[in-house]
Amino acid sequence: MNRSPAAAVPASYDRLLARLEAGTAGPGLPDWLWQVATVLYDGQDAAAARDWAARLYGELARLGGRVPFSVVHDWHAGTVAPVLAEAGLRRGRPVEPQDAVRDLHLRALAGETVTAAEWEAGLLPALREAYRLAYAYADAFAQAYAGAHAYAVAHDYGTERAAEFAGEYAASNTGANAAAFAEGNALANAGATAAAWAASDARAYAEACPFAHVRVYALAWAGRERAAAREEGGDEQRERFRSACRRLAGGLVDSLTRAVS
Repeated sequence: MNRSPAAAVPASYDRLLARLEAGTAGPGLPDWLWQVATVLYDGQDAAAARDWAARLYGELARLGGRVPFSVVHDWHAGTVAPVLAEAGLRRGRPVEPQDAVRDLHLRALAGETVTAAEWEAGLLPALREAYRLAYAYADAFAQAYAGAHAYAVAHDYGTERAAEFAGEYAASNTGANAAAFAEGNALANAGATAAAWAASDARAYAEACPFAHVRVYALAWAGRERAAAREEGGDEQRERFRSACRRLAGGLVDSLTRAVS
């Protein structure tokens, strides 16, 4: 981003940038937004992050720092749910849970009352899928395979049988761990988020730790199955995560653009 001379740069923009870089909240804005923004800023490369921060600053200035809760619903309906649905479709996972949550956000945006029970019923399967997609399956599979293969070799299984045993064990073990990880995190997070969204309570939503959720969204979109992941280097994996953060960040600013204070 080409910056104007220092004297022309608003001090408030520099303060925003400093807080994003430090990962700290600031006065006048809802804490949930600070949490989400700092994760998305940190998840992008430096140039993209600064360009995005300038867009973010512009919209926050337009709103006078008064960010309506409707931004949460708009962002999830227009960006988060489609990103998670796309990630699920690419990896052969069901997309209906994300579509159902998107519909709830659209209802809320239209002014309908969505109860906490409705939110939780929709969030549980949607979060279960998000955490399943975000789980580091490739690394866990490789670790389980290596341990099982070493055991088989030590017990004279033979080359072919050792590989077969290790593959079966790794698939069973990793699948069970991924399912337990997804279920546990969905149960731990759905209730608090549902209550906050039903009440349009910005403080309660911040207490539900949206900074952790947005990282899961990015990891879910960036993830690949183990066969593809083994062929990639760390740079490719990092770039997919950065791409996910750029997309989520852009969608957040778009939602702020549509907001009226």
